[in-house]
Amino acid sequence: MGLPSFVFRQLFVHPPQLSTTLSLKDQTVLITGSNTGIGLEAARQCVRLDAAILILAVRSISKGEAAKADILKTNPTSVTQVEVWNLDQESIKSVIAFGERVQGLPRLDVAVLNTAIFKFDWSVAPETNYESSLQVNHLSTALLTLYLMPVLRKTAKDLNEPTRLTTTSSEVALWTPFKEQNAEKILDHLNNQQYFGPDHLDRYSVTKRLNMFWTRELASRVPGDEVVMNLVNPGTMDTGLHRDGHQTFNGKFLQRFDRLLGRTPEEGGRLVMDGAVVKGKDTHGKYLSEANVVE
Repeated sequence: MGLPSFVFRQLFVHPPQLSTTLSLKDQTVLITGSNTGIGLEAARQCVRLDAAILILAVRSISKGEAAKADILKTNPTSVTQVEVWNLDQESIKSVIAFGERVQGLPRLDVAVLNTAIFKFDWSVAPETNYESSLQVNHLSTALLTLYLMPVLRKTAKDLNEPTRLTTTSSEVALWTPFKEQNAEKILDHLNNQQYFGPDHLDRYSVTKRLNMFWTRELASRVPGDEVVMNLVNPGTMDTGLHRDGHQTFNGKFLQRFDRLLGRTPEEGGRLVMDGAVVKGKDTHGKYLSEANVVE
C-alpha cells in the first residue's frame, strides 16, 4: 500500500464482474448515501439482481426519488420494490428515527453503509456540536449499526444463514499517521477546531480509520455465522465527494486527481456489491481492496 501502488491499481486493476447467476431474490437490502455515485450504482446492481425490497436511505427525499426513477428507468422490467427513506447523518434525531423504523422491518438481509462527506472548512453538526465529518462519517455510522444489528441478527436466525453489513471504506484510512491517538481524549481532540486542517485529507482519513476500529471491534463481538461485517475500499472516482473544495487549491487538486485516475462509479458500486453479497465469512472483520482481503 502507498501512493505508487494506489495509482497503479487505479489505472490497471479493474473490479471483477458480478456473476450472472447471482441473485438477491426475496432479500431486503438497505443502502445509505444511495442517491449518487457509488451508492447509486450499488443500488442499481441490487435491482438488476432482483432484490425484493431496496431501501434508499438518503438525506434529500426529492433526490432519492430522482435516483429511484433513474434506477427503475434502467431496469424497466424489475420487480424490486424500491423505497426512499429519509436519513440525515448530521442529525442524531434522524439517525434514531431511521434506526427505529428499520427495526420494524420483518427482515434485513444486506446493509451497506456508504454515507460520507469531505469537509474543507470547519463546521459542526447543530444537534451534537461535533465536527461535521466526524459526526457523519463515523459517529452516526457507528450508532446506525447498533440499530441495524438486531434486525440483521434476527434475520440470520430466521433464515439460518448469515446476513451482511458492509461499510464503504477508503485506502486513505491506512495512510494517516492518526496523530490523535496520543491525545488523552481522542474525540475531544478531533472536535477541537484548533486541530482541524490544514491537511483536510487527513481528517477524512481519520474518520475512515475510526470506521475500521469500530467494525473490527463489532466483528469480535458478533460472530460471522450471524452477520458478516467487512469494509470495502472502492478506490477513488469522480463522485462529487470533494465538491465543497472547488474554491480551494487542495479541493481543485483532489477533484482533478479524481477525474484523472478515478474509476467509474459503476466499478466502485460493483466492488461494494462484491463485498456485500459475494464474499464469504472469511472476510468477517476484514478490509477489502480490489476485491481481495488486505491486512
